[in-house]
Amino acid sequence: MRTAWLVTLGALLSACIALPAVGQSAPPPPTDAAAPAPDPADARWGTVRQGRLPNGVRYVIVPRRSEDSGIGLYMRIEGGFIAEQRPGERGLAHLIEHLVFTSPTTGSPDDLYHFRHIGVPMSYPAPTAGTTTWDHSDYFMSTRTRDPQDIDTLLGLFREAVSDLTLRADAVDLERAEVVREMADKRPGNDIHADYIAAVAPGSPNDVMDAQNSDDVPTASIDTIRALYHRLYRPEHTMIVLVGDVDADRIEQLVERHFARWTGMGAAAPLPPPPTIQADRVQPVSHSASGKRAIAMMTMATPTPPTPRDPMAYARQRLMDAVVIQAVNTRLAAAFPGASPGAAGMHIEQGELGQRLIMLWNGVTDGNWRPVIGAIKQLTCSLSRSGFTAAEWQAARAAVLETLRRDRDAMFAVTNIDIARQFGAAATMGAPVIPPDARHALAEQWLPMIDHRAGHIWWRDQWNPRREHIRVESAALPAGDVDANAMIRAAPDASPATPGCAVRG
Repeated sequence: MRTAWLVTLGALLSACIALPAVGQSAPPPPTDAAAPAPDPADARWGTVRQGRLPNGVRYVIVPRRSEDSGIGLYMRIEGGFIAEQRPGERGLAHLIEHLVFTSPTTGSPDDLYHFRHIGVPMSYPAPTAGTTTWDHSDYFMSTRTRDPQDIDTLLGLFREAVSDLTLRADAVDLERAEVVREMADKRPGNDIHADYIAAVAPGSPNDVMDAQNSDDVPTASIDTIRALYHRLYRPEHTMIVLVGDVDADRIEQLVERHFARWTGMGAAAPLPPPPTIQADRVQPVSHSASGKRAIAMMTMATPTPPTPRDPMAYARQRLMDAVVIQAVNTRLAAAFPGASPGAAGMHIEQGELGQRLIMLWNGVTDGNWRPVIGAIKQLTCSLSRSGFTAAEWQAARAAVLETLRRDRDAMFAVTNIDIARQFGAAATMGAPVIPPDARHALAEQWLPMIDHRAGHIWWRDQWNPRREHIRVESAALPAGDVDANAMIRAAPDASPATPGCAVRG
């Protein structure tokens, strides 16, 4: 089964004209203006085709013209650390990710590094890129050309990776040592992050799972590794994304040829449901004195909301987030005029770590974290009470539109694999795939109808003072001392700029 969504500016504009305005009336439609001439840039994006094979394999094909001479090929396998549910499996999802690039396959049982031997001549850079997170593993590569025979070969290579690894003992032993070394290098930073997540998002996936734990990697048997491989690498867990100047019909035929007859090993079993944040356990403050970084931040974590399936609803949701971020960043810049670019800002995680997380931050020096916390706390209190001004909201809308315009115009130079990774992540979450041209067109039509009062409603809905969290990381704090938390709680109350804006107990 497949569906095709042809993104055209006319379709988007006609759809968003009917949107209800928030806070003001929609402008009247023009009556005598001539239709604008089509922009040649619009032709860079073809029909975005999304489909699902009868066995459950999903695919997204994004035809586009760009400076990239090849194609971007991306594959996502749902599962990740959340699937390590049985004794002796800690770290094995990550180990399997490594083995994709090392293990022989049933069709080439004597070829150690089979993926690299076949993929390298046709790809750039060498196809050794993969990652594993709490809920998925993904693989991505960029080809040198758009030759259909090369694409056919590489899709076949991906097909072997998901079903035909032999997990030969020498390949497994090579990667055991590499995974253990990699995790040892990352552990100090991961421990700090785990401590933070336990305070701000208790019960979320990265809190209840030790995602970087590789304790079972050195000793797990081949049978244990193979059992997890076959539980995870199944058709219904697989997403293929291909982006480039290609014939979508031809690519769809190749995907079907390689993946349609694939059946998983054994009976299908649903992945464990993701744990969710326990809001009543969110702590008011936390700290780290490790000296790894110096930062003060306020955060708000909530369970990941459902992703809108409707393209208009999804795009509007992201546009509102973008305008709020821009408006808050302007206030942060005013609050910290001496901050270097990127030292202060607002960021929203959209569920990547298992929760929606809103973060406001500023870098600190060892002695100034108290006024920084006071200023950020005052900012969040002010927004909760009175929201944004009409002037700053208008400036934020203009800045977002300009950013989207630049993104649209610069998209010709963005690599196909970067597009494939972005669209693959969105499609896996159930989000619609919206090319930048269409995103900019919707923003131009819809954002002028959304005034500063809508921003205040957004803030009141998203930011709950009873769940906010203050985090300070500074070597000036006493390491491991509960008194550090008391110092952080007292900092905003001691500031004359924050009367009546206390940190919750």
